[in-house]
Amino acid sequence: MKLTRRVAAIDGRRCAKCNLCVRTCPTGALKPPRVLYSRCTGCGLCTYTCPRGAIEMATRPSLAAYLLIGVLALAAVSAAGLILLTPYLYPSHAQTLNFTANVTLPTFTPTNATVPTGEEAAGAGSGFG
Repeated sequence: MKLTRRVAAIDGRRCAKCNLCVRTCPTGALKPPRVLYSRCTGCGLCTYTCPRGAIEMATRPSLAAYLLIGVLALAAVSAAGLILLTPYLYPSHAQTLNFTANVTLPTFTPTNATVPTGEEAAGAGSGFG
């Protein structure tokens, strides 16, 4: 996805409105001293045709750039709104946490289990026990 594109830019002070560029433009994007950016493909033919050098190629943001900016702005506003509204949406579910309390974890012991001791625990002949 390209965020910029090359398009023609006409200097209105230097343009004589001779319309040579209009006849050369394959897409009909030129209406001196204006350029229809939605039609301009950035081919540059108009820059060679202009006898006064009033047309130059310029870099402009593409439609994808504007869409990306819009999506990012919408996401930022949505996230900010969610952050601000969360305490009001779920007030009854809010719990305070006590980080100084001792926590005991339950242990699981299967029924009918025996705990080996002595040589059973170390393994017979291992040298332990």
